[in-house]
Amino acid sequence: MNPDPDANPQAVVEDDTLGAGILSAPQIRPIGSREFASTLITNVVIQACTIVQGILVARLLGPVGRGQFAAAILWPGLFAAMGGMGVGVALARRAGRAADLARVIRSGLLLTLLTGTLAAVLCTVAIPWLLAGSDTIVRNAAYAFVPFIIFNHVSLAMIAIDQGAGWFGRMNWTRLIVNPVYLAFVIFLWFAGIQNVGWFVVSLLIANGAVAIARVGLALWHAPLPGPMEPVKAIFREALPYGFAGLLNPLTQSADKALLLYLLGTTQLGFYAVALTAASVVNSLAGAAGIVSFGMSTQAKDREGFDRVARMFRFTAWTWLLAGVAVGVIIPIVLPLLYGAAFRPAVRPAILLIPAAALAGQASILEESMRAQGRAFVGLEARAAGLLVMVAAGWLLAPVFGILGVVFAAIGSQAIILTVMTFAARWHFHRALLKALLPRMSDLLELKRRLLRS
Repeated sequence: MNPDPDANPQAVVEDDTLGAGILSAPQIRPIGSREFASTLITNVVIQACTIVQGILVARLLGPVGRGQFAAAILWPGLFAAMGGMGVGVALARRAGRAADLARVIRSGLLLTLLTGTLAAVLCTVAIPWLLAGSDTIVRNAAYAFVPFIIFNHVSLAMIAIDQGAGWFGRMNWTRLIVNPVYLAFVIFLWFAGIQNVGWFVVSLLIANGAVAIARVGLALWHAPLPGPMEPVKAIFREALPYGFAGLLNPLTQSADKALLLYLLGTTQLGFYAVALTAASVVNSLAGAAGIVSFGMSTQAKDREGFDRVARMFRFTAWTWLLAGVAVGVIIPIVLPLLYGAAFRPAVRPAILLIPAAALAGQASILEESMRAQGRAFVGLEARAAGLLVMVAAGWLLAPVFGILGVVFAAIGSQAIILTVMTFAARWHFHRALLKALLPRMSDLLELKRRLLRS
């Protein structure tokens, strides 16, 4: 999975004077199996922390409290995702071409502080209307979580720069900070016997703040202020198409939770949150594949590199097929045992959500590989169609089938998104064949040989 020999030099490396804030000229920074492995290990650790903290939070708060927690962070999370306006993608692409990465870092800090503050203000104004039917606990916790938007924008900007520059080691340890810190807070709350939803929300806020503070400190070490910057207006203009195209993505990801909150209430949302965590246990691999495919496509020539993307797509498809079946078999036993008997109604939704998580993971690999090559509006039709199916089917099925109705809508939505993304990849890449995305026995045998050698 090494890049092409004639790949565009899209990454920068540090020289011996990095401590003084000086960065070397662009050089090819290979992105291959080592970067994929480190990203995969990071995702596995993150997923493990997520599962453990999810178990502790569910046991402490119960279905109602778990649903209140999910409702409180829903809208600040959505405003954070929508308010970024594609700045992260523009910064990643700039970082892949920059001779002086310090200029990109300074511009990224300025832009994300502006977008984060604006999105936080809009979220604060909208909360009374968006959570008008919710209880005081949910509304107060949502207000407390609003600063997350600023922390999120700053952190993701620094991660995007690392990704574009090919600095996967730094990117991965940054992504690792939030989960262990939050898990430590949850363990403290567990031993302290605290069952207040607000404390869990504040703990998550502090964990995200720790990431932002750590990365700002590192950024200022590499790029002391003041100093020259990349043209801020030019970056923002480059980001806007990605921002507008990406507005549907967070809406699609949050539509299922919003439907549950407004149609079925916080208790059912609590069951769904636990089911979603259990179903996504295999998603570490697909997440790593999407991140690495973005980096590889950034370095490849325009419309080239489909062979590597297809190979990664097939590899993760086999993983979902094999591991997904195994997870589906053990969920009825493990979920009530870990989360408690109160969450037994989440067993069937968790099993049925495994295909939805698999379809979403596979679609992200194709989407990231095309976005890295400047296709800002790639998959816009997919997101629009998926959102329409999610809302329409969920609205019709939830009153009849309850939480399973939203699950069925999620499966249909993700299936449509993956289908459209597949044809978009076929039209974007040169020499791209749909059959190249189909899992092959040779891939499975190669995976077996690599595992035996390792």
